[in-house]
Amino acid sequence: MIQVRAPTQSPLAPPHRELYILFLHPGYDDSNNVLFKLHAPDTDEDGRPGLFAQFAVDACAIVAGDYAGQGWLSLLRDGSAPIDPASTLRERSYYFHLDAADSPYAIVPNFRQWSYPHNRLPLHWQQLAPNSNAVSSGIPLAPSNLTTALLMRDGSCRLSGCREELQVAHVVPQSEYGWWKANDMARYNKGSSTTLDNAANALLLRADLHIAFDRPRVALVPKPAADGSMRLVAHLLEYSPEFEHLYHNRELHPAAIGVDMLYARFAWSVFTLLDEFLECGVDRRLTLRAPDAHLANARGFVAAVDCELFSTAAARKRLQSPKKRKPVRETVTELEKTAATPARISRKRKSTVQGGGILSVDVQAKRACQDPALSASAFEEASSSSPLTPTHPPTDSSLSQLSPCLSLPPPAPPLTQAWLENERQRSDPGGIWNKEQNWAREVWDGKTLAADEVGRWFEANGIEVRDV
Repeated sequence: MIQVRAPTQSPLAPPHRELYILFLHPGYDDSNNVLFKLHAPDTDEDGRPGLFAQFAVDACAIVAGDYAGQGWLSLLRDGSAPIDPASTLRERSYYFHLDAADSPYAIVPNFRQWSYPHNRLPLHWQQLAPNSNAVSSGIPLAPSNLTTALLMRDGSCRLSGCREELQVAHVVPQSEYGWWKANDMARYNKGSSTTLDNAANALLLRADLHIAFDRPRVALVPKPAADGSMRLVAHLLEYSPEFEHLYHNRELHPAAIGVDMLYARFAWSVFTLLDEFLECGVDRRLTLRAPDAHLANARGFVAAVDCELFSTAAARKRLQSPKKRKPVRETVTELEKTAATPARISRKRKSTVQGGGILSVDVQAKRACQDPALSASAFEEASSSSPLTPTHPPTDSSLSQLSPCLSLPPPAPPLTQAWLENERQRSDPGGIWNKEQNWAREVWDGKTLAADEVGRWFEANGIEVRDV
């Protein structure tokens, strides 16, 4: 007889008070000077929440561009009575002070505006290097074999120790390749590779921990062990009793991750917290790189409306809201040129992808498809009016109305359609075709479409996609 086991027990630790600590800029009024807030998961023996002060100092120094490590925390606006970085923070708010020539000191608004401090890492980060090295196989592998390299090097999730459901987690995210190139981060790669797909910039994580790492809910930072050495541990950025009990301050298994990559990743995580500071409707003194420096006045202040452009939330909103974008002029011009021969659009027209991989549907083509009475001669006049939004997904009956725009064949006779349906059921017992059609209708109704799904959507609607 098989043995039925009891349900697993919850891993939750005894609940404790949730605490978030505010970090303030002393150069602004207290009504609008919150730089960011941090979750305080470092509980003591009595269960009281707190936050390791050095962790907070590191985060503040990054957004303030304090490469020399001269900044300090204080409970007072005037900066007196500095807080010991080795202590634990338990109060509701702290000021971060910096001896700067100009007041208020400037803030770096986001990760892409931040310059990496080559050869100027904080000392406690430099001390991670000998403690986070793992034995390497010594076999040079191509970037395409990154997974194989990590399986040979790590073998298991570096946080949980699990050997199943593993994924390759990039330390500096792949979406930040432009920042990577601009800051010459390839110098820290292992071997001659110049891409982010390098073993120095990756580790194995279990799938759920990979998601938490990218949200980001978890940061990997140095903290002192009992013997005084610095160890690479997981630090929880959001309140989660379960993750806190399982993984907070948990030392990672040995992994040869580049310490410079880890510091850049920590900075990337911190900059996601600055939205409130940038979006509260106040002019801010910002440190901007050359392409955006013109937005600042002579003293470095940027207007409130422009400050919002640098927030992480605004950037994400621009990427995820293609319906609110204005049509691209180059695409409209191409359609205007081919308006006299609309039957060629489906073969020659290439899809337009913008904003880091979000599909921008051309409104003139959409309007032409929705209105079967729209002729080529009226195309230009109709395209100048406000775009229409599809209110229903295309059906078999509506495909015939789309044919003037997309050059689709007319619907098949009922017997032919019945035969096709039987053939689909016979050759596709898993119902993949129907799932694809349902997915295509969801996209038509407004579901966000990623770059690698563009060709799939056109093919699901019976349109041949070719590279031209």
